[in-house]
Amino acid sequence: METNLVDCPECGLPATRREGGRLPSTGGPVEHVHVRCVIGHRFFGPSDMLHRRRHR
Repeated sequence: METNLVDCPECGLPATRREGGRLPSTGGPVEHVHVRCVIGHRFFGPSDMLHRRRHR
């Protein structure tokens, strides 16, 4: 598993991003990630959602 440093989608502080694998969907498999920031926010969801939130 690969871990990267990203911005937390909620507070913008540093967070680790870890691959979560692929989950099935109606449009085919979707890549998911685990995100946890330095103050404890946790997220699990599609990797493309993380990308959109980071650039708002």
